[in-house]
Amino acid sequence: MALIIKIKKVCAAAAVAVFCMLPACGGAFAAEVKNSLSADDIRYDTNTGDAFAKGNVIIIKDRSVVKGDEADGNTEKEILRVRGNVDGKFPDEGITLKADRASWIGESSKKSDGFFEAQGSVKLTRAPKDRLNAEYVRWEMGTKNYWAKGNVDGLLDDRIIDSDEFTRINDKFWARGVRRYEDKKEKFSLSAKTVEGRIGSDPKTGEEVMTEMTADKDVVFHYVDNEGKKTKITGNKAVYSKARGTVVVSGNTKAVRSDGKTVTADTMVMHEDTRLVEAKGNSRIVFYTEEKEKKPQPEAEKKEEKPSKPAGKEAPQEPAPEESRFERPDDQHITDEEEEWVNQ
Repeated sequence: MALIIKIKKVCAAAAVAVFCMLPACGGAFAAEVKNSLSADDIRYDTNTGDAFAKGNVIIIKDRSVVKGDEADGNTEKEILRVRGNVDGKFPDEGITLKADRASWIGESSKKSDGFFEAQGSVKLTRAPKDRLNAEYVRWEMGTKNYWAKGNVDGLLDDRIIDSDEFTRINDKFWARGVRRYEDKKEKFSLSAKTVEGRIGSDPKTGEEVMTEMTADKDVVFHYVDNEGKKTKITGNKAVYSKARGTVVVSGNTKAVRSDGKTVTADTMVMHEDTRLVEAKGNSRIVFYTEEKEKKPQPEAEKKEEKPSKPAGKEAPQEPAPEESRFERPDDQHITDEEEEWVNQ
């Protein structure tokens, strides 16, 4: 990643001296130049490789271009840091990036194309539709591997993520502090303390899909059932398997449907194909039926006197009308939050 440095406001003799210190130097170097640093003002130490640039900074490596207000780094160590209104375009990756500051780190082993770190209001897009916003993003260039943290908000291969951290390495991903993870293809969403899983290729379409996932602690799982009702399942852990076509929620599970029906069990299994939930272990269902509307009593009937009771005999007591509303045990009442969700 050694850079040819184009210098403005510096004498030609000094510029030639700088060029000849770099590996791309040669009789026809002008035609071979792919990497450069240009700016209004540049200071460069030919002995150490340290460089400082200020004003309309433009860094070019192959076809990638990064712009900013100022930059510093070392061409020998293959490190450049850019600050102020950072704007990057990486056409080979289909990526554009904006941030407050960024670092471009070369990879001497050539196992990868190096790393790009961005900090402060990072906005990264990848064609055709991916986007990722965060406070910090470290991206391994030439791959889909990245680590994002700080108010992570993104759309990644039809998966929506809102979390504190999100990392992908090859076919694996991890997330912490997950406020929302939604799979638009599988049509479910959840929140949890941690989420991890794998991504594979769909044999029919060739597109990337989630093949398995585990969510742990404070799990809240949302989906729409086969009757079109919203359902929320809470538990300690959720495990998704595309091969089995199920989401298994375990540990103090409770399901609340948008019509008010409540189910509790040790474990619940949601089947993707039917969208039905199977409750296992200490299962219990509680629901409300419609209350019959009472007809208003005519005024004439209200004033009509009731016949007096025969002396010495008590009138037979009529049985109390059956309650049309099932009472929930105290431990089955839905919370205020759930009640609000049901009434949405």
